[in-house]
Amino acid sequence: MSQLIGQPLPTISGLLFVKGEPVQISASAPEGHKRVLVIEFWATWCGPCRQVFPHLSELQRKYRDKDVYFIGITDENDENKIRSFVNSQGSSMDYTVAIDAQHDARNKLFIPSGARGIPHVFLVDTNGRIAWAGHPADPEFESKLAALAQQATSRNMPKQRALPLVKESYEDLMGHSVKDLKNILQERGLRSDDCFEKADLARKIAEQCSRTTYYTTEA
Repeated sequence: MSQLIGQPLPTISGLLFVKGEPVQISASAPEGHKRVLVIEFWATWCGPCRQVFPHLSELQRKYRDKDVYFIGITDENDENKIRSFVNSQGSSMDYTVAIDAQHDARNKLFIPSGARGIPHVFLVDTNGRIAWAGHPADPEFESKLAALAQQATSRNMPKQRALPLVKESYEDLMGHSVKDLKNILQERGLRSDDCFEKADLARKIAEQCSRTTYYTTEA
């Protein structure tokens, strides 16, 4: 068991956020909010980390209407490499990601906890205390998160509409214009500037938009 269970979350500074909105990592929540934090330590070279990205993303989407925030933290220093890696994961890594540029999170949270490897997750309850820590594939993680999420306040978020899965084959997608293909990706919040040919656009849509549901904000 982590040596920090029951302790207030230390204030973490110096994070460089490379995906998602910045999140204040401390025991204090914004006034009027009761939030739950899920802090994941990971690295680009960590195979087991890649295996849990989709599960963590699924849970973040499950609790997207609550003040439940997932933050993935790596202490690697190559910003360009990390940004490229995170972008390559697409919807498989669908939560906030930050670089621990000053190793503040490592020195104040990871090392004092006695954690011995990654991926490693810390659950922070609505009182700002560390409630659980361990491997995100541990069944206890999800059950503990579910209990804590019930205590979190609701986010004031605009209503969202699920976009339909793209059922067209790669060959059928090649029959669309480049503009239409780019619009399909843009509507789902996916990049198109990493696709240099029409075939790249069609392939990306076929691979990423046929099985994953994306959402758009209703006017």
